Amino acid sequence: MMEEMESKAVETSFPRKGVAQLTIKSQPLGVLRFGVKRALLAALNQLESNPEVHCVVLTGVERAFSVGSDIRDFKDEVGWLLENEHVEAGLNAAIEQSPLPVIAAVNGFALGGGAVLCLACDIRVAAESASFGFPEVKVGAFASGSGTQRLPRLVGRGRALDLLLTGRTISAQEALLIGLVEYLVPDESLYDHALDLAGQIAVNSFPAVSATKRCVNTGLREGFAAGLELERQGRVTTGRGPDAVEGRNAFIEKREPKFS
Repeated sequence: MMEEMESKAVETSFPRKGVAQLTIKSQPLGVLRFGVKRALLAALNQLESNPEVHCVVLTGVERAFSVGSDIRDFKDEVGWLLENEHVEAGLNAAIEQSPLPVIAAVNGFALGGGAVLCLACDIRVAAESASFGFPEVKVGAFASGSGTQRLPRLVGRGRALDLLLTGRTISAQEALLIGLVEYLVPDESLYDHALDLAGQIAVNSFPAVSATKRCVNTGLREGFAAGLELERQGRVTTGRGPDAVEGRNAFIEKREPKFS
């Protein structure tokens, strides 16, 4: 019964051509219980198998993107702790490794595991009223699930440790200043901006977009040489594909390309 309820806490919609939206609707405040994390992963997997979807917007409802795990669910059992880490880290890895670009539209609180979920996304758009924080140290935990690794890669070691060790919450304005988010927009413009951005991505060649995301993430994760090697391989596979042929022909003929 609980799993069935949690599956309904993630809503899938298709607001624009080529764009899907995943909305975290769990209460309170987009809490990420086990079932919600699994439902998010299942929804992402389903979208990856849909050839009509080329980009995803991930967001929350009302006052929160997500406040992360519910501390009242926490247990000090080894099995529970390891399973929680496996599920959370697995969801974040799936977002990073997905062929679909994922844009986080942060509409309110992004705290703890919810903030780490933002880090796993490819691009972050924040409403002016949004706030971010990694308060785990205040309750005897830390930003696991990949938070300690992803945050320094975005904002640098010193700024990451500042946030991770103090547990303080920062405004969307400060998040933009330190590079935690890429866009800061008025609250009323958040969804339109995120969907417009997703639409700009979705009209491009999907094989080329996916190859780009894969190369960037591989280089950051495995090093410069690994990224270059993947570029070399991808250059051949995408360069021989029908989209590359169509793109060249459209450019020469001065028209918009019609990608497969």
